[in-house]
Amino acid sequence: MKITNIDLYKYFNWPKPNKAAKGILHGIFFDKETDGDSEINKKRIRPMMLIFPGGCYAFVSQREATPVCVSFLKYGFNCFYLEYSTAPKNRYPTMLIEAMMALTYLYKKAKDFHSDPNKITLCGFSAGGHLAGMLCSLQKEERELFYPLDKCGAHAKAAILSYPALTEEKNAGTLKNLLGNDYPNKASFSIINRVKEDFLPSFIWATEEDDCVNPHTNAEALKKKLDSYHIPNQFVLYPKGNHGLSTCDINTQTSKNAYGELSNEVGTWVRKANDFLLQIGAGLDDKK
Repeated sequence: MKITNIDLYKYFNWPKPNKAAKGILHGIFFDKETDGDSEINKKRIRPMMLIFPGGCYAFVSQREATPVCVSFLKYGFNCFYLEYSTAPKNRYPTMLIEAMMALTYLYKKAKDFHSDPNKITLCGFSAGGHLAGMLCSLQKEERELFYPLDKCGAHAKAAILSYPALTEEKNAGTLKNLLGNDYPNKASFSIINRVKEDFLPSFIWATEEDDCVNPHTNAEALKKKLDSYHIPNQFVLYPKGNHGLSTCDINTQTSKNAYGELSNEVGTWVRKANDFLLQIGAGLDDKK
C-alpha cells in the first residue's frame, strides 16, 4: 500500500488563481509494485474512487476524507480524495476545474495505479456531493474551461452522493459560498436542474433527521429525476441521524456525539454502496 499527495496545478502546469488555491489530490492505493508482492493477487486490476469531502464550500472536512478512503479500501478500491479550494478566497469555477483535473489525472495514470480507467467512482458528501454532481452534469461551457488538457476522454463510471446539498436552500449556504453574493442564475447550479440522460448511475443516501440539507428536496428529488431518465440508481433514506455522519463509525464520530447503535444502521451505507457498484460493473469483482 502506498500514500501519495499530488499538486494538480503543478502536474498540469495550470496557473493557480491565487495563493489560497489548493487542488491537492491525496491517495491511498496499491500499485504495480505493491500488487507485485508474492502475497497479493498480481492479476487484480482495481477500481478507483475519487472522493469529494463536504464543508459547505467553506472548508474541506477531514472526517469525510481519509476515513472514507479506508472504508472502501477493504472493497478493493484505490482511493483518492481531493483537497479542493474553498470560499471566501475561491469561488466557482475553481473547485470544478480542480475536480476535472483530479478525474483526468486518475484516468491518465490508471495503469500506474494498477487500476481500470473505466471504473472510476465519484463519491461526494454534502457540498462535495454538489461538486460530484456538477462533474456528473458538465455543461458545454464548463467542458471548455478544461478543454486544453481534457484530450484523453476522462470519465467516471458511477457516483455515490452522501446527504448531498444539491439545491439552493437558505439554511445550507452551499451555493452562496460557491458563487458569492452577486452571481446570476443560481438555479442553473441546482444539480436537479442539470440532470440529463448522461448523468452517472448513482447511489444516494441521506437521513430523515438532517436539519441542514433537506433529504426530500435534495437526495430524494435527485432520485426521482434520475428515475425519469431511467438512469440506474439506489436511494436509501435512514430514519435516524443528523447531517455529516460520514462513515458513521468510531473513526468519524465527533467529540459531541458517540454514534452507538446508529453505526449499526447508517453505517451500512458503505456496504450497500459497494453492492450497487458491483451491480452496475463499477466495483471489484473478485471472482474474475
